[in-house]
Amino acid sequence: MLNKTLTPQTTPSRTGPKVGLVLGSGAARGWAHIGVLRAFDDMGLKPDVIAGCSVGALVGGAHLLGVLPEFEKWARELGPLAAMRDFAVNLSHGGFLNPDAAFKAFRHADKPFADLPIPFGVNATDLGTGRELWITEGSVIDAVRASSAIPMVIHAAKMPQDHGDHWLVDGALSNPVPVDLARSLGADKVIAVDLTAVALTLERFDPPPTRAVTLVEPAPLIEQQHLLPEPLHNLVANTRHYVERQLQMAKAKMQATPHFFETAIATIDIFQTQLAEAKSQIHKPDVRLMPDMRAAGPTSFDRADEFIEIGYRVTMDAREEISALFAGKDIDGAELVR
Repeated sequence: MLNKTLTPQTTPSRTGPKVGLVLGSGAARGWAHIGVLRAFDDMGLKPDVIAGCSVGALVGGAHLLGVLPEFEKWARELGPLAAMRDFAVNLSHGGFLNPDAAFKAFRHADKPFADLPIPFGVNATDLGTGRELWITEGSVIDAVRASSAIPMVIHAAKMPQDHGDHWLVDGALSNPVPVDLARSLGADKVIAVDLTAVALTLERFDPPPTRAVTLVEPAPLIEQQHLLPEPLHNLVANTRHYVERQLQMAKAKMQATPHFFETAIATIDIFQTQLAEAKSQIHKPDVRLMPDMRAAGPTSFDRADEFIEIGYRVTMDAREEISALFAGKDIDGAELVR
């Protein structure tokens, strides 16, 4: 069922406020959400409500369906060959990748939202109207599939509504970090993980502002280098290798021009960053975790190990504020960048 007016579902009884966790969009950077959930487990804290957008919907859904370890293993192994296996290239339905094979691997664990241990909701965007839609009933797998349909990349998802089928795409187009969804599901306090708060940096298009890069060709190796003691020989060789690599990077930066896919991804990322910031001023979370992932490209799906660690670290660094929130103490809009 798709709606914007919710009746909060029943949650397990616990003293103190109901705490909601919002897992925002971010494409490959969303692997950080796995680290966030692991940190919550290590702190012995369990959210009463989870809301997710795009990859946040994927990770949150896997967690509540009980297949997060399996999902994490899949994410850590998602290199180019695995991607070719799980995402078929097919230029139809508004994108060039069909993710059905990837979702099929987790269909065995699918449940309706009503059977989950706590309230869960995801958002998507109606391609026909541009409206944000909240999905809180029906198949969890179908819902997260719709929420994560990146425009022009992943096939749009067709889902039934009261007046016929609608094509749905990524929830990040309308609300990258749906704090209001978590509150509508019954959360009194909200912890939001915003993976787009620190904007992506394309360093090769951002030359030093005060000076131009000076290109210097490396000098030839001296013929007598083999006469040097081994430790000094290794130091010279390693230094030369480092200098040559920096030289190549400087040349690439000066000669770089944006290509189509890079420009498209950067455009979506900039849009999401601005939209998430605007939304956060309207629907403010009580704690906003903002991992510094500016060097993490949204298509870097093969860097799961690194991103999971970033998510874990930023959450553990905020454990004092998070624990206080669960204890019912007021936190005045804490924002943490790590």
